[in-house]
Amino acid sequence: MESRGGAPSPHLLFVTSPMQGHINPVRRLAARAAAAGAAVTVSTAVSGHRRMFPSLASPGEEAVDAAGVLHAPFSDGYDEGVDPRVHDMRSFAARARAVGRESLAGVVARLAERGRPVTCVVYTFFVGWVPEVARAGGVPSALFWIQPAAVFAVYYHYFHGHDAVLASCANDPDRDAVVQLPGLPPLRPRALPSVVALTSPEQRGYEVVGTLRDLFLALDDDEHRTKVLVNTFDALEPDALRAVPGLELVAVGPVVPDGASPSTTDLSLRDNDDDDVNGYMEWLDTKAARSVVYVSFGTIFVASKRQELETLQGLKATGRPYLWVSRKVAEDGAELDGAGAGGGADGGRGIMVEWCDQVRVLSHPAVGCFVTHCGWNSALESIACGVPVVAVPQWTDQPTVAWLVEECAGVGVRAQADGEGVAERGELQRCVETVMGDGEAAVEIRACAAKWMERAREALAAGGTLERNLRAFLSGF
Repeated sequence: MESRGGAPSPHLLFVTSPMQGHINPVRRLAARAAAAGAAVTVSTAVSGHRRMFPSLASPGEEAVDAAGVLHAPFSDGYDEGVDPRVHDMRSFAARARAVGRESLAGVVARLAERGRPVTCVVYTFFVGWVPEVARAGGVPSALFWIQPAAVFAVYYHYFHGHDAVLASCANDPDRDAVVQLPGLPPLRPRALPSVVALTSPEQRGYEVVGTLRDLFLALDDDEHRTKVLVNTFDALEPDALRAVPGLELVAVGPVVPDGASPSTTDLSLRDNDDDDVNGYMEWLDTKAARSVVYVSFGTIFVASKRQELETLQGLKATGRPYLWVSRKVAEDGAELDGAGAGGGADGGRGIMVEWCDQVRVLSHPAVGCFVTHCGWNSALESIACGVPVVAVPQWTDQPTVAWLVEECAGVGVRAQADGEGVAERGELQRCVETVMGDGEAAVEIRACAAKWMERAREALAAGGTLERNLRAFLSGF
């Protein structure tokens, strides 16, 4: 194994579920750890690995990425991917756990046989069984929390005696209802992650409650008091990082693409040629500074047809050029004003694409705001690029992310949804004008966006909190 100053380098094994929103921050943190001198291996399920590296002779074959990081996949029993229409989702977690434990133990053993013994396993929350594999091999583990520290703190308190009060507040029709949790500011229902509102196994997404419960119980049972690496930075969430007694939360973010990180992995679209990239980037080059509305609702959430139509009409009503990433719209474009993948709408005023390099787009001076579902990766990228946000959250951590964006950082506004959870055209138009117009609110939001961009860059810079905290963590192995 490589040495660092005469001492063996630590070897971190990052393990994650095969979801794009999990793989991306893991790969970026892994690249950071490698740049800091650690040996690094990334392991995800074969279904995700084969989509990252589609040209491999065998889906389970190891690969090395552009950052020099080794990728060694494990099997979770669903090597072709999970399809709820085919697989029994009631048995998914148990099967993935059983097969995953055995397969990952084999990965760890093979690395040791090749002179690369793992010294720490870092895992994300949908593979909460990973610490069992680490303990069986006598290796310490650490959780990489890829959502805000505030969400971690809410979940921690939910599973430590505050479940009833959180569920009551989350389901309270009074929007001014408040729940007070230790170490956190008062939180209203719309600031809470949607999981805490679930009270019945019949409700959509209830299985996540069990997954999180197992995760937090395991953290309690760990005699070594696992460290929790969090994709955030100290300046953004100082209170939340200290709101959990007995656990050390370490800010190692914002983990966004930079010179040390791989480009964004898109697991849904393998082939995005340079012509596509050049097309929308050249289109942006023709637009005035801060004039374009960028729209993307992420890779998991599929907006309803009504939300798609309301979004399109809201964008048209602003009279501003827009770049909209939507696979569904690209497929159904003829129904939505004739727009198609890479094609134009409204006489060329707006374009829709199936994929884009999001950080390149957000870094372009023509982009004036980001209409987003408020996934944490997207929110951090927007903050790091200084782009104001129009938040259209849907579920899980997104309501809390929207609260952080609007009320804590002041870098955007949140669209109000109707009874069907849809942000209507007039509301979207109002929000876009609020952040892109000439009023006092827009001026203040843009000033806050510029301020937080600088703070994010300070955290990301050489010698910043990300590097210092990561190096301190690595020094323990």
